[in-house]
Amino acid sequence: MYSDALMGRFLEPSHAGDIEAPDGASEAGNVTCGDVVHLAIRVEEGIVRDARFRAQGCATAIASADAICELVIGKSVTEAQMVDSAGLTYTLGGIPDDRMGCATIVLDALRACLERARSRPQPSSAA
Repeated sequence: MYSDALMGRFLEPSHAGDIEAPDGASEAGNVTCGDVVHLAIRVEEGIVRDARFRAQGCATAIASADAICELVIGKSVTEAQMVDSAGLTYTLGGIPDDRMGCATIVLDALRACLERARSRPQPSSAA
């Protein structure tokens, strides 16, 4: 049912945790199954330097949150906005059709994080 990649991320996520004073943070959930994902990013000079998550839910939601962090770290905010369900599915080695809703909440959280990071005032450079 679940790929080895998905189960590995569920059992040993490498991006779980918090970011102090994130540039973007968001929470998304699925009321039908109870999944809740909190995602936070740190952006420096337009590049996502760190991404962390906290999640409560099924294996797909937790693994998807971990994978999305990996997919956006090192990318520009614009590139990170292009991450989609196809890339997430590929990274996880497949997502069962009946669990796609559990994965897409992470994409919703990512979009909101990126929007918040874009709208956050940037420090002015000293002359």
